[in-house]
Amino acid sequence: MGIKEGENVWIHSWDHTTDLAFDIAFACRQSGAQPFVTLLTEDYWMRSLVETPRELLETLPSHQAAALEHTDAFIFMLGPKSPIDWDRIPPEKRGLANVWYSDSNKYLDSWRKIAQENSIRMLGIEYCLATEEWSQAWGLDHARWRRVMLAGCLTDQREIAKKAAELARIIRDSHEVSVRTPSGTNLRFELAGRRPIIGDSIVSEKDAAEGTVKFLPSGFVEAAADEDSADGKVVYDSPILVRGAKRIEGLTLKFKHGKLAKYSARVGVEAFRKYLDSAGGDVDKFGFFGIGLNPGLKHGFTQDDKVLGGFTLGIGGNEDKGGRNQTTGNRHWWASMTRATVQIDDKLVLEHGLETF
Repeated sequence: MGIKEGENVWIHSWDHTTDLAFDIAFACRQSGAQPFVTLLTEDYWMRSLVETPRELLETLPSHQAAALEHTDAFIFMLGPKSPIDWDRIPPEKRGLANVWYSDSNKYLDSWRKIAQENSIRMLGIEYCLATEEWSQAWGLDHARWRRVMLAGCLTDQREIAKKAAELARIIRDSHEVSVRTPSGTNLRFELAGRRPIIGDSIVSEKDAAEGTVKFLPSGFVEAAADEDSADGKVVYDSPILVRGAKRIEGLTLKFKHGKLAKYSARVGVEAFRKYLDSAGGDVDKFGFFGIGLNPGLKHGFTQDDKVLGGFTLGIGGNEDKGGRNQTTGNRHWWASMTRATVQIDDKLVLEHGLETF
C-alpha cells in the first residue's frame, strides 16, 4: 500500500481478526504512520441487520465520515467468522449486508464518495475468511486452506502486477480467443474492445483517485467479451464449491452464438440449475473470461480465478465489467479450469496451464 511517514491509516477488524489488525497497526507505526483500529463483532453486526431500522443502517454517521476524510489508507479484514445466516436477515435489508466495500447501497455509496474525493487507498484482506466455520460450510480442509491463502498473500505482488499489466495489454489489443483443455474444452469467442480488469494487490494513487478497492490475495485479469460470439464446449475439470459442503463435478457447458445450449454434470447439476432459475435476464449468456496469475494459490479452494495458469469462464451479468448482459442483481456464474491452452489472436498466452507471455 506504500504506507508513508505521517499518514493516517484506518484498520477495520472483526472480532476474530484483532491479532492481525494490531500486527498491521504496529507495522504502520514502524513506518512512521498513525494507525487507528476499529472493531466490529459478528453478533453486533447481525443484530444490527435484524433489529435496527433500515434508514439508520443506510446512514453514514457524521463522525465516521469525519474520520474517513482524514484517512490516507483504509485496510479492512474480511468477515464475519461464520457463514451468513441469510434467513435471519429481513429481505429488504439483505443488500446492506455487504462487507466488501464494493457493491451499492446508500451507506456504501456515501462511503465511496468520500473515499474517492479524498483519494483514500483501500485494501481488503480475504485471508481472514479462512476460518474453521467457513471451512465446514465449504467442505474444505481448514489447515490446508489457511496455508494456501497465506501463500497467496506472501507471493511477490509487484511481479503479479507486472504480469497483469502485460496480459491486459494483449487482451486490449486483440480480437479473438481460443481455449482448449485435455478434459475436453474447445471454445472460440471474440473480444469486444472492453477495458480489461486487473486484479492485483498493489494499491496505487490512481486506484485511490478512482475509488478502486484492492484485495489480498489477488492476481488475475478479467474482461467482458462479445456476448454473442462464444461457440463450442467448456468442461470445468476442477470441482466447483457450493455452499453447504456440496460440490459440482464435471460441469460441461455447450455454447452456440453465445447462448448456453446444453449443460450437464457428473455430480451436483442441481446447484447449477438453481442458478439458472434464480435470476431473470441474460443468466444463460456468455459473459466474461479471466486468467489467473498468483503462483501461491491452488485450485479447489475459494480463489480459483486467481490461480496461476487457471482459465475462468463466466456466464450471466457482466455490466460491472463493461458488458451488456443484464440480470437481476448482476447475478452471474463462473468457474475455472486447469491445464488450459489459450491463444489470443496469434499469441499463445497459456500452454497446458503454463504462462508463455
